[in-house]
Amino acid sequence: MPSIVVDDKGTQLAYLDTGVPKGAQGGQADYTTIFAIHGMVFCAPIFERIMKSSAAAGVRFVAVNRRDYPGSTPLTEEDLRVLQSGTDDERATFLSTQATQLATFIVRYIEQNRIPVISSDRKTGGILLLGWSLGCTFGLSILSNADAYPEAVRTKLALYLRSYVMFEPPTVAIGSPRPSQIWSPVIDTTLPEEQRTPAFVVWITSYFKHGDLSTRNTDVLEYWIPARFRVPTIFNLSDDEYARAVCIPPGEKSEMLFMFFCEPAIQQTYNKACFDKSIRDLFPGLDIWVLSGDVTSPHGLPAFWSMEDDDAKHGGGFVKFGWVPGANHFYFWDEPDYMLKKFLECA
Repeated sequence: MPSIVVDDKGTQLAYLDTGVPKGAQGGQADYTTIFAIHGMVFCAPIFERIMKSSAAAGVRFVAVNRRDYPGSTPLTEEDLRVLQSGTDDERATFLSTQATQLATFIVRYIEQNRIPVISSDRKTGGILLLGWSLGCTFGLSILSNADAYPEAVRTKLALYLRSYVMFEPPTVAIGSPRPSQIWSPVIDTTLPEEQRTPAFVVWITSYFKHGDLSTRNTDVLEYWIPARFRVPTIFNLSDDEYARAVCIPPGEKSEMLFMFFCEPAIQQTYNKACFDKSIRDLFPGLDIWVLSGDVTSPHGLPAFWSMEDDDAKHGGGFVKFGWVPGANHFYFWDEPDYMLKKFLECA
C-alpha cells in the first residue's frame, strides 16, 4: 500500500486508491472522490468491493488505514499510556492529533493527485468524506478541529469537502451512553479472551431481525441472535480477502482503550463537529449525514436515535438522516453498487 507522511515526525498513513476514473482527461474532469475511514478490526481493504463499483461508476475512492493498522505508523507507547491512564485533556489532545494527521493526509493527497474541486453547482468534484462505524469519530474529529488547523489546510478542506457521511456510528463513536441491554462478544467476559474478537467478527457482520424501529425503543432490538434470512457478511470473504481486511490486534488493545476511556473527548468532538455554528461556518454548504440499515447489528441504532434527538434539541437541520432498507453493518461489501448509490445521494 502507498502511504503519505502526515507530520514532521515521519508519521505515515497507508491507503488504497482506485485512481483517476476512466474517461477523466488529464485527471481534471469533474469526478467525485470518496475518502473512507474504517472502523475497528476491519481496515481499508474492507472497502475493496465498493471500490470496484466506484471505479466502474466514474468515482474515485480512497480508503485510508488509521494509525495502528497495516502500513500506517503504529501508535506509540505514550499514546497507549494516554489512552489507558491519561487525563481527559491528554486524551482530547490524542484525538485532535489523529484529526490533524488525517486532515493533513487529505490535503497532501489532494495536492499530489490534483483531484477536482467542487463544481459550481456542487453536483460533481470535491470530496465525500465517509466515516464507518468507529471510524465516524475520526471523521468528526477532522471537522471539529478545523479551527486549529493552519489557514492553508482549513481553506483547502473547505474548497473540497461536499459532505460528511456517517454509516452506522455506534454509541461509543459519538460518546453517548450505551443502552443497558447492549451486548457484544468483545465485552463478554464469560467468553474465553482469545475467542472474543473472532466471535465479534461473525456477530458484527450478521443480519438481525429487530422489532418495530419506529418506536425508537431500545427494548425492540435484537442484541444477541442473528437472523437466518441472510448469512453474515464475513462468510462472503475469501481467505485472502479476510487476511487483508481483518486486523485483530488493534481491536484487542488500542481501540478498546480508546472506546472505553475517551468518552468525554469523543462526545466533545461530536457536539462541536455537528452543532457548533463557528465550525459549520468554516465549511459552507457541507452536509452531514447519518445512514443506518434496518437489519443491522444493534450497536448503531441507539446512536442513530440519539443523534436525531440531539439535532432536534439544537433546532434541527444540522444533521440529515436516512435509512437503508435491508442493510447490515457491512452492506457496502454485500451490495456495493447499491451502497455506492446511497452514499452518492448524500454528496
